[in-house]
Amino acid sequence: MTESERYAWLSLLAWIGIMLFLMMRFTTGYETMGNSIGFNIVEQSAGRLLGIYLGVMIFAIIAEGIIAGTTAALGAGKAVGKDERDLMISRRASLASYGFMALALNLIVFHVLASATYGQPVIAGLDFTSSTGIAFAILFVLVGAEVVNRAALVWNYRRT
Repeated sequence: MTESERYAWLSLLAWIGIMLFLMMRFTTGYETMGNSIGFNIVEQSAGRLLGIYLGVMIFAIIAEGIIAGTTAALGAGKAVGKDERDLMISRRASLASYGFMALALNLIVFHVLASATYGQPVIAGLDFTSSTGIAFAILFVLVGAEVVNRAALVWNYRRT
């Protein structure tokens, strides 16, 4: 396993953890180990939303820093760096991530407009008209795009 592939695997696990943290803080539904994850957005104060946002960003920065540092330290003795294959895989992963973001944002816009047209959320519990709903939608798309990017990296490293 190359240094780049090791980084992709560890980063994927970290971003899945960040997504679970985000879902536990914003939604309710199924109880697992004392936390609730679901598709019903829980309204929260602006201060709590800011705290969740900062927590997600700080956790992401720390996790990526630790992963990058450890993979670089483990691969310090090896002379091989990134080559054309790594660049191709990175570009494919970025394209997959962009596709996810485009699709997710279009679905959110459709959901908001359809909910406004019919007077109630199209999917019960997902109300994107409040500040909590907007914050959740934006953070979900950002974190989801990172998960898709890392999953595409892993997929492409395994295929080639």
